[in-house]
Amino acid sequence: MRQMLSSLFALFFLASPAFANTDVDALLTSNAPPVGVVFEVVQGDTLALSWALPQIRAQTARLKARFPTIKIAVVTHGNEQFSLMQGQSGAKAQQIQKLAQKFQASGVPLHVCGGYAQTQGVSAQAFPDYVDVAASGPGQIGAYRAQGYALVIVEKP
Repeated sequence: MRQMLSSLFALFFLASPAFANTDVDALLTSNAPPVGVVFEVVQGDTLALSWALPQIRAQTARLKARFPTIKIAVVTHGNEQFSLMQGQSGAKAQQIQKLAQKFQASGVPLHVCGGYAQTQGVSAQAFPDYVDVAASGPGQIGAYRAQGYALVIVEKP
């Protein structure tokens, strides 16, 4: 029941006009930047952050080159968020962990969805300190959008 309610909650917020996707290229051609950009990742693949985080990092560099003061945030709220749990092993998992730490070190908050994690039996304590466990991924995106952030949905290349 919780999972169904979480899914309906996510669908409601993602279908909302406030969650319209923005293209990085469109942002780069604008005269005035938004306050910030929130990158959203929601994938079924637990290792999706191995391609998504490098993509976000490259797009962040492009945005910062054009608008040095733009703020960046990352929200991940699908199965891929579980690759950020402490104690993950394997080359891809280690790569993901290192990339996530680099985001935190550069001042880019990285959020996971605590609500979805909870429905999967994963507690907030399963994630390292450099990952923020938000009560809701869609809710966290909504909070950024309310502050004037543009939403960029990260999709597999």
